[in-house]
Amino acid sequence: MPEPSVPEKVRAEVIRELYRQVDTLDWEELPARAKTAYYTRWVEDDAIGGVLADYMTSEGMRVWLKDGPLKEYARAVESFGSYAQYVSKHLTPPSEFLFLILGSGWNVRPGTIREKPMHCKATDGSRERYVCWGRVRNFRDLVWAALNEAVDSAERPLIVVYGTDDVPIDADRSKRFRRIAEHCGLDVGFVRREWLAAAA
Repeated sequence: MPEPSVPEKVRAEVIRELYRQVDTLDWEELPARAKTAYYTRWVEDDAIGGVLADYMTSEGMRVWLKDGPLKEYARAVESFGSYAQYVSKHLTPPSEFLFLILGSGWNVRPGTIREKPMHCKATDGSRERYVCWGRVRNFRDLVWAALNEAVDSAERPLIVVYGTDDVPIDADRSKRFRRIAEHCGLDVGFVRREWLAAAA
């Protein structure tokens, strides 16, 4: 479905307002029913739906919100993709948690950060490793991505599962994840990431 023809300035204002509100929630952890209620709220919000009403129907707004800005939100808070410019906060970058797991000599190889899931190549100057990261609920996707990489890699891929102050990682869950990773020949690490204000 093509994106509705909304003037760029209007589109930017709406997305910034939407993300301002989403930033006060832990959007990625909300159940589907709660998200559906927010879609309705935003369609009725003067600063979002009221502005978009000149360009699309209420149902069109729901589809656009879900398949556009909100689908991109998880990547935007990773400072990745074209929607990153609209968020008011973002998560600490991988450069801030890689060394906690791999050691101080390891860094993100420039230009290697990609998505689906978020991943990069880490290097210590002589070796290179695949690293992917995500929340607890994304562990299955992280394992699959790491296994696919392991087939062609001399180094064990690393899965990083992160929590935040609002959504910490359960100790029993982390033990289970370690057992699964070891069984699959993968490494797994756990970190707490912080929210940082986006640059103005």
